Amino acid sequence: MKKISQDIYALSGGAVVRFTGSSKNAPTHSAPKLLPTNADTEEWCNWGDDNLYPKRLLEKIEKVGAASGGLEILTSAHYGTGIKVYEMRDGETDATFHEVIPSEAPNIFDFFDRTQFELVLSDVIVDYETLGIAFPEFLLSPNGNEIISVIRHKAADCRFEKPINGMINHVYINTAWGETEFDKRNTVKVPCFSMYHSMQEIQEECKKRGIRKFIMPIINTLTIEKVYPSVGWHSAFKSGWIDVVLSIPEFKKYMYEQQFNFKYLIHIADDYFVHRYGKEVWDEFDAEKKERLRNEMATAIDEEMSGNKGGGKSLISPFFRDRNSGEVIKGIQIEEIPQTLASGEFLPDASAGNSEILFSMGVDPALLGAGIPGGKNLSGSGSDKREAYTILCARLPRKHARTLQVFRLIQKWNGWNPNFVAKLPNINLTTLDKNPNGQVKVIN
Repeated sequence: MKKISQDIYALSGGAVVRFTGSSKNAPTHSAPKLLPTNADTEEWCNWGDDNLYPKRLLEKIEKVGAASGGLEILTSAHYGTGIKVYEMRDGETDATFHEVIPSEAPNIFDFFDRTQFELVLSDVIVDYETLGIAFPEFLLSPNGNEIISVIRHKAADCRFEKPINGMINHVYINTAWGETEFDKRNTVKVPCFSMYHSMQEIQEECKKRGIRKFIMPIINTLTIEKVYPSVGWHSAFKSGWIDVVLSIPEFKKYMYEQQFNFKYLIHIADDYFVHRYGKEVWDEFDAEKKERLRNEMATAIDEEMSGNKGGGKSLISPFFRDRNSGEVIKGIQIEEIPQTLASGEFLPDASAGNSEILFSMGVDPALLGAGIPGGKNLSGSGSDKREAYTILCARLPRKHARTLQVFRLIQKWNGWNPNFVAKLPNINLTTLDKNPNGQVKVIN
């Protein structure tokens, strides 16, 4: 038996006992405590109204399977098989790409190994696909002539400095935005340059200001935004579709925990105790003793009527007649709780919400094992998945042009072979009659 409130007990057999006519104390609720805000500042640009837009978004994304699964597809397709370096060579009709092996460019592959460049780029891509922006930091040699390392700062930890004469010159980094232990003194300030600056302009400014490390944000196209980009698929977050999808399992969970487990509601009138102990005796009992007697009554019903032990038993309940009105009062009344909600209730709403999320991402539901709602094939055939992935990969070059700027800046700064280009090739599935391996490499 479990006590739910002062007058309601949940029994192990699936019933609820409710005592009627007893005194009830209204619960008091205090106002929720708000965390100290760090939004009011003259130094950095807030990301969202409370400076916590990334946190608010990601807290919901990780709870929605369609959103987290679709985002995984976007990042995996973007990264492809990882960064590969090619040398452009003249062909008979068009330029051809020859993949460069480590022995042909030891300085490049030594840099990759030393800086774990593939992992850094992978993390940059995750930030870019999630928030439309990434913050790679470049470390220069003591004389500033070479980039010797590159690291990634989590985009959610970074904030732009407020513009000065229309220019943003620094990025603030702190891992505790919005937390109670937030300390402004722990905020790191790093110089930054736009990816639209030429390498020569960045070099000159670094020499002029003695800069030995800087951030070059990889940022999605700004349209009406002033500082932080607006990612297309975030429309599902802003419009409330993600909230709709989240509300369905929460409601279902509560429904199964509460309604489906309770089969009967047992009412016990206080007149039952008056009849049993006598009015004078019952009125003399204090509130604590009355509560203990009600508890003992609920326990007795639970022990005697629940499970196999209660099979075939009867419950005898006295009837009383109100002295004033003459109305008949049932001492104990059992009421069956109807199960009115079907198991599939609200699932079409969740399906519509998931579709809105995936459509805004540009991810075909077939790639997640689902189909277009109302379509004939709800799982997606092999050709559906193959064509969906081909279309997704065909849209990647525009994104590659931004994330591969990380390699491009290092290449130009360090004087690597200008005929080398970095690519993020993908594996595209095909039919066995076209390729015995069932796949081909695609270089966008």
